[in-house]
Amino acid sequence: MARKVNTKLQKKTILLVVEGATEQKYFSQSRNYERLQGINITPKLPKNSSPIHIMNEAIKNFDKNSYDSVWCVFDRDVCKDNLPKDFESVYQKATKIGIRFAESLPCFEVWFLLHYMIPNRHYETCKDVEIQLCKKIKGYCKESKWLERSQIYKILKEYQPKAIKNAKRVEQNNNDSETFNATFTNVHKLIEYTLGNSSL
Repeated sequence: MARKVNTKLQKKTILLVVEGATEQKYFSQSRNYERLQGINITPKLPKNSSPIHIMNEAIKNFDKNSYDSVWCVFDRDVCKDNLPKDFESVYQKATKIGIRFAESLPCFEVWFLLHYMIPNRHYETCKDVEIQLCKKIKGYCKESKWLERSQIYKILKEYQPKAIKNAKRVEQNNNDSETFNATFTNVHKLIEYTLGNSSL
């Protein structure tokens, strides 16, 4: 039986400015898998993957006449210890004009891991997350060819409700403890928005 087309999203347009190939492949596959007809999700990969460059790219491309929303998707690991110069001012500028953020610490793979479990410890590096993720997804690899061949979005799709629930629980736990530097991701907000489950 063919999947139903999500018709209620026909007029929503979204621009994503992402950090790397992992995010680009994942969101491109989500658009195709979900058959999001009438929705324009554009994972735009900038030449420079620093958060500052990603935010400036989003600001430059921000146009309310073209997009209903613009999102920056990047990792917070580079911001944890040595905050890049002008990061806060550019972040505030982007937020003020309505740009939204899907951030992860230490990396986007935290979102993948949440499809299977809540992190049982703080992961200092992306490599730490990948080691745990490989126990759940055999042969997981960040290389574009593997991500494309394996159809990572399709692999994870059946666990998506669990991932969203887990992400919200982690977010609440971090809010309660006021520990910003804990492992986290809020990619679930972008997922819910693209699938029409949140108006934000």
